[in-house]
Amino acid sequence: MSSRLKKICNAVAVAGLLNATLVIPQFEFHSVWKDPRQEIHYNPYLFPQFSDIYDEEHFTTTLQDFVKVVHELPLELMEVYDFNISNIPIFRVQAWATAKHYLEEVYPVLSEQRVIRIAPFANRLAMDVPRDIQFLRCLANYEALRFSLPISTLAKKLVNRMIDKSSSSEGKYVSVHLRFEEDMVAFSCCVYDGGEAEKSEMDSIRVKGWGKKFKRKAHIIAPDLNRINGKCPMTPLEVGMMLRGMGFSNNTPIYLASGNIYHAARNLAPLLKMFPLLQTKESLAAPEELASFEGYSSRLAALDYMVCLFSEVFVTTQGGNFPHFLMGHRRFLYNGHAKTIKPDKTQLVFLLQDTRISWKAFKDQMKTMVAESDRKGIMVPRVRKSNRKASVFSNPIPDCRCLWESTNLTLKWTHTSHALDGTHFYGQERAHATATTSTFFTGA
Repeated sequence: MSSRLKKICNAVAVAGLLNATLVIPQFEFHSVWKDPRQEIHYNPYLFPQFSDIYDEEHFTTTLQDFVKVVHELPLELMEVYDFNISNIPIFRVQAWATAKHYLEEVYPVLSEQRVIRIAPFANRLAMDVPRDIQFLRCLANYEALRFSLPISTLAKKLVNRMIDKSSSSEGKYVSVHLRFEEDMVAFSCCVYDGGEAEKSEMDSIRVKGWGKKFKRKAHIIAPDLNRINGKCPMTPLEVGMMLRGMGFSNNTPIYLASGNIYHAARNLAPLLKMFPLLQTKESLAAPEELASFEGYSSRLAALDYMVCLFSEVFVTTQGGNFPHFLMGHRRFLYNGHAKTIKPDKTQLVFLLQDTRISWKAFKDQMKTMVAESDRKGIMVPRVRKSNRKASVFSNPIPDCRCLWESTNLTLKWTHTSHALDGTHFYGQERAHATATTSTFFTGA
């Protein structure tokens, strides 16, 4: 979900930079992280998906003074390409391209052809861009992208119910993002239970999701090395031990954000025993409330995102776009004062595997780890430089401060950033763009 967010925010920024019109983006299909609706023959005009996740009218209206947004390409442009957007030639842009590159290399093509299709588009815009273009990223992320009414309505109910169930702590709760779904376990190539049964199961999942990728000779599977380097998804048991070691008692209200846990009944049992007040979207919502969300991974992730957004403390256990954007969104809402715990997984692995360590020594190490996480999480103005890791999405201040200061930042449901994939642009006497995995622009 959040990888799509980066694409759409960058697309808005590029549209502003090129003075192009943006066509409402479409989701792309992925064979592993998919929604059932995407399994049918894909037609972005018969099956629009933006409005399934976002408030399309709000998106268009919010951006109208900066970037023109339309639902589809003009008829005269579609006729040129036989009403098939895949017929638009792909224009490839270098990774982390600067604003100068777009103006000197992309804009001339856009002006001549009136339409340009850029693919792939992820990470195709540098983090260091002019302030007015960076503002468009901020505006798209924190104002324009608002969840659709069905998502925001249920999300608000879940947050309120979580607050009610946290009455013992004055409505405050801790959210934990757990990545222990079977696809994550398989992709990590880590070993958990061990044995032939697990190996056979993981091999089958990898082949189904990624074909022969993991069978290639050049692909080295080293589970022990992955674990030592902190690359293995944490198990629910490991998360529970970490949290208890950090000082969270068994009466701490916990919200667990996750997909379908690998062997859930067995693996969640120890975490539930350590934290009996643990809740999930499934436990907070009635079955009939979740019925229209089931099988739609992006909608379910949106619910998790919102409950985590308003938690007192957010704990991330694995890298990825979800915690990356959530940390930034919380920093934006709270002007940098949002507690996030990002454990040092390499050190944590060492401590969890040390059978001689005492519980007291383990707790001391965990408290030190929390202190270090807090130190690194303090918001400080970052130096403006072309640094791929200096992301405005995870560190929105100071770049987005002008937007923050211009907004009456009470915790409103209008602040709900989320994701999508393909992006399209077009304009009167401009270039156009449309695709499922590409980005399109149209310009003068």
